[in-house]
Amino acid sequence: MTYRILVFSEEEENFVMEVIASPSTTFHELHTLIMEACEYTETGNHQFLICNEAWKVKEKIHLHSPQSIGLDEDLFMMNEVRLEEFLEEEGQHIAYIYETSSRKKLLLELVENIFGKKTDCVHISRKKGTAPVQFDYTEEMPIPPTTTPNTTETDDDDTVETDDGDLFSADELDAEGFEVNEM
Repeated sequence: MTYRILVFSEEEENFVMEVIASPSTTFHELHTLIMEACEYTETGNHQFLICNEAWKVKEKIHLHSPQSIGLDEDLFMMNEVRLEEFLEEEGQHIAYIYETSSRKKLLLELVENIFGKKTDCVHISRKKGTAPVQFDYTEEMPIPPTTTPNTTETDDDDTVETDDGDLFSADELDAEGFEVNEM
């Protein structure tokens, strides 16, 4: 089986990518592919947020181990977790935090489970438009957080969600409206 994943943005409506991945692909491999394709740089603890159909965050998958984690929260690391552990049904939603200080995100949707087809690597099959910028240079460029024995870093994951726990309203998103052309 092979996954076909659509990557899009609320910020840049003309941007869309289609990713083809094996179920055994790690989230770290997907992270690396997105970072390279969008020409982004590492800025901190990038995350994948596994969401329900209403974009409410169910699980978080971290690039680096956070300093604090809730007692009832499991710790999932990108280099240890494979897509097949979280992706099951077509239409499943994921958010990818690509700029950690301002919580900029890309949206991902599993659009198809392709049975009878296998791929050895994760790759981009189609891309349209320009990826959203990672940093807004009209403001001061964010400085990635550093930790020393005398400082603490707070995990501000809840800023992604709305007051009612939703990442955003499901009616704000329409993956069907995106057109993807061959590369």
